[in-house]
Amino acid sequence: MKDKSTLIFAMCCLLGCYVPAGWAQLRFNVYSGGYFNITDYAGYTAPEGGHRFHIQYQGQDINEPQWGIRARINGPIRPESGQNISGLPFPAEKLGFQFTHDGGERPTLAEIGATMATIPFNALGETILIDQSNVPIRYQSPYGGSMQFHLYFTMHVAGGAYLDQMKNSAAYQIIVYSVPITFTLYDHAGNILGSQDVVYRVQVNQTLTGAPSVEPVYGLEVLGEAREGTLEFGNVNNYMGGVSMAYHDGLKVNANTGYAVAVKTVGPEMVSQTDRQATLPVSVVNLRLQPGSNPPQSGNYTEVALSDGYQVLFTTNTGRDVPQFFNIVYSTAANDERLLKARSGTYTTVVLYQLLPR
Repeated sequence: MKDKSTLIFAMCCLLGCYVPAGWAQLRFNVYSGGYFNITDYAGYTAPEGGHRFHIQYQGQDINEPQWGIRARINGPIRPESGQNISGLPFPAEKLGFQFTHDGGERPTLAEIGATMATIPFNALGETILIDQSNVPIRYQSPYGGSMQFHLYFTMHVAGGAYLDQMKNSAAYQIIVYSVPITFTLYDHAGNILGSQDVVYRVQVNQTLTGAPSVEPVYGLEVLGEAREGTLEFGNVNNYMGGVSMAYHDGLKVNANTGYAVAVKTVGPEMVSQTDRQATLPVSVVNLRLQPGSNPPQSGNYTEVALSDGYQVLFTTNTGRDVPQFFNIVYSTAANDERLLKARSGTYTTVVLYQLLPR
């Protein structure tokens, strides 16, 4: 679940690029897919052992630190035929991913630092399954050879009363949804090391056993002027001392359970609106949240330098039954050489906020 805002700048900087250190014969395979038959209001969980990532290397030398895996649902989840009662797509956040175990090879899930909690999917953009591994994909031998490891997972379809709205609008007919997902392995700089498409099918039966449970409530929204955030450099003192802009109650969260708020930009650079070749790294901007007019009761706040990978801004183990508000604060550091050397202009990027239930 996420919302977005646009950050507008008035400057520019130098362009950098990433060049791989060497060629590596790295393979990323996903053995998954399947038919999820929902017969109960409790939802569905795929059997363990039937879904796995297989990462394999053959060659003499590889060292990929801080790699990660993400998943993207490719479009709204629509019925393959017929129409449901609500007329809406199947909600992506009702689908969940969960690591179950590894194959015993190194690196293990524990060494990687992967969460064993269920991760709900995003309707838009990518869902982080492994953000940055604590250990690299590493192999070295002057004679050549191979290494491999397996990471097993399961897929969940959440239960609840919403399933009634996902049933076929035609009586006595089942309905099947197609869920195309792309799993991608990234290196530390966001370059793709491998990807694979997988299709799942979710069947919702007309008659469900059991009773619907009370469902958690989640929502995220960027409000008012915060949707067009601006940092302006009007004089040399702004460059030397840095600038800051706060948006009171700029972020609204609905969550009656624990949650985290994460942020990313759509790319690693801001682009000039007048000269499309001129860019500025998004990392010149720092972002933090502050308690707003009706903040969470407790939690941990973290300031981050913007990047095109999701970073956590706030976490809490408790929720509230009322909306929670945060102030959004954008700022730059004093005497940042990237800004001091920049040409004038207006530079923009899109900032995406993500709500992660816990």
